Amino acid sequence: MTDQTQRDRRFMKTEKAIRSSFIDLVAKKGFDELSVKDIVDAADIGRGTFYLHYKDKYDLLESFEIEIGTNLREIIRGEVFPLTEGRTLTKTVVALFTYFEENILIMRALFGEKGSCSFQSRLKDRLWHDVFAEKLVTVALQDSFSVPLDYLLAYINASHFNVFLTWIQKEKPEREPPEEIARIILKISLLSPYRIR
Repeated sequence: MTDQTQRDRRFMKTEKAIRSSFIDLVAKKGFDELSVKDIVDAADIGRGTFYLHYKDKYDLLESFEIEIGTNLREIIRGEVFPLTEGRTLTKTVVALFTYFEENILIMRALFGEKGSCSFQSRLKDRLWHDVFAEKLVTVALQDSFSVPLDYLLAYINASHFNVFLTWIQKEKPEREPPEEIARIILKISLLSPYRIR
């Protein structure tokens, strides 16, 4: 094994320890109360080592935002829009919730009540609205609307996001599997609330 390979492995091991400690601490303590000292103590690393990876806790949080945003865009891109090769909207929503379930501890920490409000707001506004809600309306609701589109998008954005927040807080077996929550979201999205049965 070369020296470079050993350094790379150590770097990745430290990175994993930092990120894991950060998520644990956000869930327990809350992002606002969290300090770099808390992270380095939990990860059992030196402060200087932390700064080789991140500038501060905000930089670390941003790395999660970029990672989550990138992963969700990859799930959505080319699968929902356009609907090709047998992919359906349902399959894509299932894929999104499968990703959320695979990363449930991260989702709970960052989107829970102790997470960063600015992180939640940015991801909701940037990703949920721009990438998902608007495209869902474009693809699934081709009819003319009886309400202005911006209000419809705001409604869908808020309802989807709040269903997501409710879902991630549930424990198994109460938390529906991705297939079931996808069905629920699409039913809410595609039917008037007064027609939902």
